[in-house]
Amino acid sequence: MSIKLQDVNYIYGIGTGQEKHALKNINLEINDGEFIGLAGHTGSGKSTLVQLLNGLIRASSGTIYYNGQNIYDKLYNMRSLRSKVGLVFQYPEHQLFETTVVNDVQFGPKNLGLPQLEIELRSFKALKMVGIGDDLLDVSPFALSGGQKRRVAIAGILAMKPEVLVLDEPVAGLDPAGRDEILGLLKKLHNENNITVILVSHSMEDIAKYVDRMLVMNRGEIVLDGKPSKIFCFEKELEKIGLGVPETVKVIHRLQDAGANIIGEPITTEESSEAIYRWLV
Repeated sequence: MSIKLQDVNYIYGIGTGQEKHALKNINLEINDGEFIGLAGHTGSGKSTLVQLLNGLIRASSGTIYYNGQNIYDKLYNMRSLRSKVGLVFQYPEHQLFETTVVNDVQFGPKNLGLPQLEIELRSFKALKMVGIGDDLLDVSPFALSGGQKRRVAIAGILAMKPEVLVLDEPVAGLDPAGRDEILGLLKKLHNENNITVILVSHSMEDIAKYVDRMLVMNRGEIVLDGKPSKIFCFEKELEKIGLGVPETVKVIHRLQDAGANIIGEPITTEESSEAIYRWLV
């Protein structure tokens, strides 16, 4: 087991008269090597939850364990946790601040106190993993395209060799091609390096195509947890909390309601096309 949350609560503005209960009694286990999609409408608690995972903010109550250790113990090395649980923010500009791409990616390993040779090796390997070529190493990260900025932000986290990669809406604002490139990259990193990936997204299509497990949040609580194919069976419940299901799943559900004998629980376009074809022939 990689991460465990036990009775975790988070309250904004404690003692101010404007308290907001952002997370309510969260109990959750995230296992090594999982690819998880975290979904929920704005204000559901998604971003608050992922910021707790690497100690960026502290729970108001409850306990978080990483590999069996309580991260709130006085002697726990929080710096080590942040190198193992890497968080990529929704807007890469919030993580990019150095004058060049290579300096930006080297920032994390430098903070780990590594030798210069190790810093350089990790940084170049991370940049290669995300598809950033040598021609961009000395370019300002702020001169890059949106997709390139996200790749550099991801590389900066990968250079610290995390065991868990958490991404908050990493494809927001990108065109379809850019979205597929970034999400395909994450799937490749997951498959080839056995990194645990937690993808925060409001896109049911992205979740259906890439993740193995899905968590749905509403009003600070985890209301659904399971395989996407199982979660999408709760179409009406998802619509009530402002999410819904992928369009392909809607088509399958309507055909099944009309009496079509469609076998299985297809959720992607490819799976749905094959299922409909088998039914027709």
